[in-house]
Amino acid sequence: LEDEIDKEVKKFEVKPKGNLYIYIHEDESYLAYEVELNFLDPQPGRWKYFIDANSGDVINKYSMLHEITGTGTGVLGDSKSFEVTKVSNTNYTTKDTTRGKGIETYNARNRYTLPGTLGSDTDNNWTDGALVDAHAYAQTTYDYYKNAHNRNSYDNKGAKMISTVHYGSNYNNAFWNGVQMVYGDGDGSVFRPLSAGLDVVAHELTHAVTEKTANLIYQNESGALNESISDIFGAMIDNDDWLMGEDVYTPGTPGDALRSLEDPTVAGDPDHYSDRYTGPNDNGGVHINSGINNKAAYLLSEGGSHHGVTVTGIGRNDTAKIYYYALTNYLNPNSNFSAMRQAAIQSAIVLFGANSQQVESVKDAYDAIGVQ
Repeated sequence: LEDEIDKEVKKFEVKPKGNLYIYIHEDESYLAYEVELNFLDPQPGRWKYFIDANSGDVINKYSMLHEITGTGTGVLGDSKSFEVTKVSNTNYTTKDTTRGKGIETYNARNRYTLPGTLGSDTDNNWTDGALVDAHAYAQTTYDYYKNAHNRNSYDNKGAKMISTVHYGSNYNNAFWNGVQMVYGDGDGSVFRPLSAGLDVVAHELTHAVTEKTANLIYQNESGALNESISDIFGAMIDNDDWLMGEDVYTPGTPGDALRSLEDPTVAGDPDHYSDRYTGPNDNGGVHINSGINNKAAYLLSEGGSHHGVTVTGIGRNDTAKIYYYALTNYLNPNSNFSAMRQAAIQSAIVLFGANSQQVESVKDAYDAIGVQ
């Protein structure tokens, strides 16, 4: 059982007992024990096992919890639908078993212990906006990678996607800790609850994708590429603009954002390699210098002129394909901006052909930001 849920079950709600009978499975008859396992901690579960009475082998097993659609209201007041699990008529949980090995969303209840308590509701009409957003947006991000790139969760092996909301008190950050996603509630001034931003959720979960692929070292130019890749796919998934974090950053100041891929300079970040930051802060400029590659991605998708170079846009879909292929096939932990250029060119050649507009646009985009 622990292999199925990745956690140890210490207490069962009903003492397990075996009922002996003839069990038919895949046209074979077995003398078998039917055993039901019902538990609430560390997460709700109800499993049925059929165990060979002679060998002790598990013949078959399945979960008896019911996957249904829940509805709820996000932090910004928008209505959402998402997959949850019905444990009983008065107990629903933020556990989705329809995607990979599952998507689970927990509540830290303003403490610093992870993962916290699995989200629950009594009538399947969810009102905890941060929980609603984190759960729904994790599903959206999973679906994007599966549908656009045929990737099954962040490790491409269906890894369970775990998120925790209400982490700490007035915590102004969201992060991937190598195991799960974590979202603070913000202090209401610098940030509102960070799970309210689809681009934030997509950005952080893309760090997990990067970790399982190129594993770009989080320092200097490779670190800036790590951040940029997360920004790029954040913008591909939350695709109504080229801003990052606009829904959660400084809620009292309309129209601003953490970063802009279209114009990184509005947030004080460089948009050309000649203006790159070379100091020790920010791990050698991982957030600051991400703007350089972000500008290339924007130009590649939308087109435009920059530093005297005109780029023909190829659209979001082809741009995303190129960066995904580069991330999963060519980039490595030590890749720098020049390696990013070469990886993008080679990816465009493989995907679209050596004489394609996509290849020419990649070259022009990196010329425009001064990267050779």
